[in-house]
Amino acid sequence: MAIFILATGAWHGSWCYRDTAKALRDAGHTVFTPTYTGNGDRFHQSSQAVTLETHVRDVAGVIESEELTDVVLCGHSYGGMVITALADRMPGKIRGLCYLDAFVPEHGQSLNTLLPLALPPEVFPIFLDGFRNAARDNNCGMMNPVPAAVFGISEENQAWVDRRCVPQPLATFELPVLLKGDGTGIELVKRKLYILADKWDPSPFRHFAAKFEGKPGWDVEKMPCGHDVMVDMPNELAQALIRFAA
Repeated sequence: MAIFILATGAWHGSWCYRDTAKALRDAGHTVFTPTYTGNGDRFHQSSQAVTLETHVRDVAGVIESEELTDVVLCGHSYGGMVITALADRMPGKIRGLCYLDAFVPEHGQSLNTLLPLALPPEVFPIFLDGFRNAARDNNCGMMNPVPAAVFGISEENQAWVDRRCVPQPLATFELPVLLKGDGTGIELVKRKLYILADKWDPSPFRHFAAKFEGKPGWDVEKMPCGHDVMVDMPNELAQALIRFAA
C-alpha cells in the first residue's frame, strides 16, 4: 500500500480532494490532504504576507511530523510549484511525483514567470494582469479565485468549487522556487507522472505535457475533463495514482 500526499492548487483547500482521497483510502492506501495556510478551512490565517515558501513548509511539516517516507506527492496546478520544492529538499522521502495539470518550475522560476512561457502571447497578459490587478485593488495583496467555468469544470460542480475557493496572496505566485545545488530538483526523484486535463483551453499545461512526453523517467496521461480533475473525475484520478504507485 502507498502513502499519498495530495497538494492543492491555488484558492483551493483539502475539500477538493474529498472523493479522490476516499477512493484511495477505500483501496487501503494512506492519504494526507493538507490545506495551505490561508486557504480552505485555514482561511482565517490568510494574509498578503503568505508566500510560496509558507505553503512548501505546510506540506513539509506533514512529512516531518508524521515521519513519512516513500511518499507519492501529487500536486495540482499551483501545487506543482510546491511539490517541486519538496522534491528538491527531501528527495530521499519521496517515491514519486505526480503533476496534476500543474506547473513544473525550474530553479528561479515563479508561477507568474512561467505564464508567458506556457501561454500564447495574446493570452498570458489576461491571466497575469488579472492576478496583479486583483491584488492591487484596495492594496489588499490578494488574488480573487478564477471562476470554475473558466477552467472548464463541469457545470454540475461549478457552484461547489466557486463557493469553496477563497482569495490567495499574490506573493505565492510571485516568489520563485529556489532549488539547491545544480537545480535538478525533481530529477532526483526517479518516477514522475504528468496528468493533463485535456478538455479545456487556453491551458498553460499543454506546454508541460508536451515537454515531458517521451522524456526518460516520465509518463504522461490525458484525462477528458476540465482543470479540476479531482473534482470532475475523482475515481479515475485515484486509479491513475494507484497504477503509478504500484
